[in-house]
Amino acid sequence: MLKFAIYLNGFDALSLGGAAILKTLKDQGIIPERIYTCGINSIFATDYAAQDEYFEKRVLSRLNVLSKKFKSLMNISKKDLTLAKLTDFYKIMSTTASKKIKGMVKEKFVTSKLGSLSKPKMDIMYSAVNILNTSEVLISRKEWRAGLRASIAIVPIFAPAEYRGHKFVSTTTVTGVPGFSTLESEGLLKIFVNTMPHIPDVLPKRTWEIMLKADYARTMFLIDHFSKKFDFFLDFSKYREKISDFSLNSWNNAKEIARSVISNSDVFK
Repeated sequence: MLKFAIYLNGFDALSLGGAAILKTLKDQGIIPERIYTCGINSIFATDYAAQDEYFEKRVLSRLNVLSKKFKSLMNISKKDLTLAKLTDFYKIMSTTASKKIKGMVKEKFVTSKLGSLSKPKMDIMYSAVNILNTSEVLISRKEWRAGLRASIAIVPIFAPAEYRGHKFVSTTTVTGVPGFSTLESEGLLKIFVNTMPHIPDVLPKRTWEIMLKADYARTMFLIDHFSKKFDFFLDFSKYREKISDFSLNSWNNAKEIARSVISNSDVFK
């Protein structure tokens, strides 16, 4: 049986691609030995790691909450995905939240409304970065609640999460790649499912546009760099048109894409 580690990142609705890959593999009886995760996919990975028959039901139960919380960014098609709209989202979220915690909001407004979360029964590593020294910390399932909070603390949306006296943000914010500190030593087949969106190729003019463009450019450069360290790289960023929001339609599209990708790959045969 195939033994592999799967790496899942995710900033927005494209994260449904990672959840769809997990479901498709599960349906075929192919279970990863280990999951490295950060960003929104940490939520879906936690649901999956419960290893019961309710995975898809949990995913569906998350859609409404996530859609409401991220509506200003998620419910836009590729045609409407302009740099101005992304800029406005970035600016509004930071400015509004600045009244609370230095330009960010607490991640609890998502985790507190996700419903019941089950304790993981498999090896799952939540990836976060210590903002003091920018080092990655992998939090295991033994501390899964703390790991989940830290790994979804996406800047500038969420405030850094507290963990053992330090503050952490999602790896998605820093490198876009979970588990980058252990890639060289990971002995299993390494499969990376990228669900970070690409920024439109538009020349930035305003300060906020320049900041956002630079942040995305850095993230995509690092993902490209790290992808060479994986044995198999799945990129969902090209499917923005089909996975544009946290809706049932996007979830069904994600599952269809996942089935197609897996059936056409020799890795899973």
